[in-house]
Amino acid sequence: MKTKLYLFLVIQFYNSVAGALATMIIPSSDRVIRLVTFSADGLMLLLALSAFWTRRSFYGVKFMALFLLASTLTFIYTIERFGFPEHLNGLRETLFFFSSLVVVYDLYESHIRPDLVRIFTRYLIVFAILQTPFAVFQFLKYGAGDAVGGLYGTGGGSGYMSQLLFLICFFLVVRFSSLEDGSNFIISRTILFVPILIPCALNETKISFILLAAMLLLLVTSPRQMYRAIPLLILGAGLMFLLNYYYSQTVEDTSNIFDEGYIEKYLLTNPTGTGGDLPRFQRILIMFRLMGGDIGSILLGMGYGVLGGGNIMGTSRLGRSLFYLVNGSRILLFRTWIQGGLLAVIFVAGAMFGYLRAKVENVFTVRQFSFFVFFSLIVIWAYDEAIFDRVFAPITAYFMMWIRAGGMSGEEYPGGESEREVAVHA
Repeated sequence: MKTKLYLFLVIQFYNSVAGALATMIIPSSDRVIRLVTFSADGLMLLLALSAFWTRRSFYGVKFMALFLLASTLTFIYTIERFGFPEHLNGLRETLFFFSSLVVVYDLYESHIRPDLVRIFTRYLIVFAILQTPFAVFQFLKYGAGDAVGGLYGTGGGSGYMSQLLFLICFFLVVRFSSLEDGSNFIISRTILFVPILIPCALNETKISFILLAAMLLLLVTSPRQMYRAIPLLILGAGLMFLLNYYYSQTVEDTSNIFDEGYIEKYLLTNPTGTGGDLPRFQRILIMFRLMGGDIGSILLGMGYGVLGGGNIMGTSRLGRSLFYLVNGSRILLFRTWIQGGLLAVIFVAGAMFGYLRAKVENVFTVRQFSFFVFFSLIVIWAYDEAIFDRVFAPITAYFMMWIRAGGMSGEEYPGGESEREVAVHA
């Protein structure tokens, strides 16, 4: 099991720096980096498959098996459009999410759980700290924007970085700033973790406003000792003011963000037609028009070759014809549905939110973090594809399993799944 842990950590460490390597440090080796990423995807899948039988009662294994069955039906239905290589290439990122969930669960429910908790917590701290110097360098060189991606590099990923930093910040606050009984947060310690969010002010991600508001709300809504929340409220108001001021000065006037016309243009319609970056929800409307009411396409999708290709292998003919639709700011709902249909949406959603079925009674602070993870995952469906990102997926899977096992109270549990079933219904 320790070998599996080390392989998992190597994959995670590599994916964490691959973006910076490819765009900033050794850009001439971009193709080699992509080939190593491809190999790491395969290794993660093998690690997951090796746990299929021993962890067969885990909901993640069940949903992954159902997804594989549904994707096979999709391939059969779209076989005239795509060959098997295009199908497999299109599956890679979705399978990486499922594999991450299964592998993290397998490790967390084994006797090496304490090792995983210790090493991964340290990794999260280092990962979060390193984002700031990279983000500051990128900001000074390129200004506020998508190029400020921290360890993701300059080729995009700023949104993923911001979302991860909020999740990591909240996790560390719960992990190290909870009162002994978990009934509230220690304000002085909580403030120490706020600098983790500095990179979120250096890029143009609008999601930072939503996540900051949600996190502050969950931090201050304690059922008792409300006076303890006053310093956090003051701090939160200050952070919102600074973020709003800085964003208005470097990107655009935030007073327009909640304007009805702006929201419609940003999310729903684009008068330029197929030019530029289509609004997020407009892609879904176009997708349904392309499906033309075909029940098979609605249930099974248009095929996993429609979005893949362009790096390791060439883009499919259909993918090239729909480049205007699949290029740019895609959301998880669009990506999952257009490739694998409604069945894929159901199975991916089941795997994302299955951790909420845990019957372990969590303390207040862990429960608040659980709500924040849930909210963040809901947002992803309408904002981006973060859950399919190779850095984001394992980190989020770890948070899911940590919450599911009871947070801090379950970190030292050494037993396997059979012993755990009395407390957790898989």
